Amino acid sequence: MKRDNENFRSHRVSSLIKKEIALVKQELSDTRLKDIFIIDVEVSRDLKHAKVYFGIFGSENKKTEDIENSKKLIDLSKNFFKKKISSRLKLKRIPSLLFIYDDSENKASELESIIKKSLH
Repeated sequence: MKRDNENFRSHRVSSLIKKEIALVKQELSDTRLKDIFIIDVEVSRDLKHAKVYFGIFGSENKKTEDIENSKKLIDLSKNFFKKKISSRLKLKRIPSLLFIYDDSENKASELESIIKKSLH
């Protein structure tokens, strides 16, 4: 029963953190973060760590250098996001944030393009 409660709690905290990061990002005036969107958040059972998966709008049309700069920028912002989340959420512990770039949408788009070419 304890594991079910821990699982439920970590899922609840995950969704709260995802929502808060998105809200904080909208409030920022830094245009360098405007193309970044949050895909998912996974919080560990002990609530000490959170993996924040993000994507970049239009990344298939961006240079690798621009994508790397966006990844560095959001990684440098993790303490800022953690501070904002802690002021908004009344949690005993705010997990440390690890931002992970997820390019699965780009890979799916590339695969779809290859399939279309092979059919024609």
